[in-house]
Amino acid sequence: MAIDKMFSSEGLKWIDVKDPSADEMGELSQQYNLNQHTVKDCLQPEHLPKYEFDDEFQVHFLILRFFSHDSGKDVSSIQELTNKIAIFFTETIVITIHLSDTPFLKVLVKRVEKKCSSATDLLSKIIWQALETFDDPANRLSEQVDFYENQIMLKKTGFNVTESLYKIKRQASISHKVLMLMLEPINHVHVNSGEEPAIQDVRDQHLKMQTLYGQVLEDVNNLLNISLSFSAQRTNEIVRVLTLFSVFFMPLTFIAGIYGMNFDFMPELRHKVGYPAVLIFMALVTVFIYRWFKRKKWL
Repeated sequence: MAIDKMFSSEGLKWIDVKDPSADEMGELSQQYNLNQHTVKDCLQPEHLPKYEFDDEFQVHFLILRFFSHDSGKDVSSIQELTNKIAIFFTETIVITIHLSDTPFLKVLVKRVEKKCSSATDLLSKIIWQALETFDDPANRLSEQVDFYENQIMLKKTGFNVTESLYKIKRQASISHKVLMLMLEPINHVHVNSGEEPAIQDVRDQHLKMQTLYGQVLEDVNNLLNISLSFSAQRTNEIVRVLTLFSVFFMPLTFIAGIYGMNFDFMPELRHKVGYPAVLIFMALVTVFIYRWFKRKKWL
């Protein structure tokens, strides 16, 4: 376990804990009066965002998730796309606990060491930074959607667009779900008087992220429908061409089948102009079918 005292000022202390064991978390809970049940939640990497309050020791507890996915890999779950950070806080202390690296905390500590007036003010900034980790991935997904939209509309799709769009949809759907779940802990953060703009910034940031991912999901769904429509249209064109060929050759095959029967009494078989006459008749049938199709505007 790595324990860092991020900063300590008059009336406020921030302690950051990385990858603690169960025994180490037990010691931490005794030292700072943390509830045992919430301590267990800290050690579960798959836990979803939530908020709890310990009436006995007046300790707030919330779980957030931040974007930590390597864009070069495919994902299929919340745990693969995001990491968890647990936060205990009172009026004078904030304890952040996480199992993996959280780069945004290291950036944040340099900005807030002398600017935080209270625990809720610091908490607002931590939540804002956690939400900010979803921003760049949302922009990348939006750019990918624009790329595939151009490919589909210009009909330059030489690869499986549906599979690529599904991967984008899956990632956007997971992120959107996480952001929806993070609304509960955000709504339970009650700031002191004068700090309302900080928590309003958090709510605005949350709304922005939800809007971005919601737009990506809507665009991807539209592109999937368009792609499937184009695919169905191409299939219909192929079937149409094959149907036209079959309609042209069906009567010709019928005529050839009649004169291919091995009956002795077929007068046309011994007629001197029988062969060219049948060929001319076949040609006339073909012309008639063609003109009929043109009149019906099927060609």
